[in-house]
Amino acid sequence: MYDVSVPYSIIHASDKRIHYVLRWYTRQPIEIQIEAHKLASDLYYQYRHKYPQAKNEVRYATFILALIKMSDLDSVTTRKVTDHDLEKVRKTTEFIMDRFLAKRKARTRRQKHSKKKDQLMDAWPEIKLLRKKGASWRAVSEFLRSKRRINVHWTYIQKIAKHLD
Repeated sequence: MYDVSVPYSIIHASDKRIHYVLRWYTRQPIEIQIEAHKLASDLYYQYRHKYPQAKNEVRYATFILALIKMSDLDSVTTRKVTDHDLEKVRKTTEFIMDRFLAKRKARTRRQKHSKKKDQLMDAWPEIKLLRKKGASWRAVSEFLRSKRRINVHWTYIQKIAKHLD
């Protein structure tokens, strides 16, 4: 069976902390999860020689250890840092920025594409022509509702126009 003492000797964390980092891991985007597995793989090669008979336990322990290190990086900005090693601070800042950008990229990838915006873009030449002729945004909205069957509020049309200009 498994030797449960091996993970605890590597991790040095309570069960509560282990459950916390596992829940933290599930909330992360796929890029961060892949990064966690990469870090766990690197850590595995550091610990595998110490416990040659317990490879599965070492794999589990290094995965949890990687999650602990990564979740600590998430909260490093909220704690007072007493270490003034500039190289360490620079690396930590780079890790935090990479993680921030990965989360942001994942969030933008999940955003839905607007059907109304697509419809407005199809009718945009007509909208520009109406505006050149002096039509108000409300008149443009009424035109789209009656002639193109696009039910859109005039403020949304105005907002899209500001972004396009």
